[in-house]
Amino acid sequence: MGLTLLAFLWGVAEASLFFVVPDVPVSLIALARGWQAGLRAALAAAAGAMLGGTALAVFAGHAPETAIALVDAVPAIPSAMIARMQAMMAGTESAAGLAGVLILASLSGVPYKIAAASAPALGIPVWELALLTPLVRLPRFVALAAAGAVLHSLTPALPRRIQPVRVRLLLAALGWSAFYGAYWSKVGG
Repeated sequence: MGLTLLAFLWGVAEASLFFVVPDVPVSLIALARGWQAGLRAALAAAAGAMLGGTALAVFAGHAPETAIALVDAVPAIPSAMIARMQAMMAGTESAAGLAGVLILASLSGVPYKIAAASAPALGIPVWELALLTPLVRLPRFVALAAAGAVLHSLTPALPRRIQPVRVRLLLAALGWSAFYGAYWSKVGG
């Protein structure tokens, strides 16, 4: 229960102003505890993203410039990325089009919080963004839970003195460090 709550709170935080994606705890939970725990964490992170993104969008509806300024101040979110995402979102004419933009953004490293902070000023209803959020965030979270679960299932065969949980967490730490090192060097961190 505690790990699921952690994933939920991480989802809330990252969808609003935190800069490390919920994929990290979701994959770590699956690595340490297996598929079922990873799937629960993925579902919780998606629900948290919906809550955090909706809260940011509601705030942006009242103070759009402040919301964008807060997102712009988050590490590794350059102003040019915000402008590109806003242009992509402005070009959508339906919920399906918005979903496509949000999925593309999710897979290309564009933080979701940009969409949440931008939606009201672009005339996108907060309820639409809220309903789309778990649909567009969950596939990536589930994929990382599955990857973590696969590594979890491969490591129990190690000798007991190596302690598979430590090996798994070391692999994850190396992987996430490499990912964020590459991402932050690309976008500027």
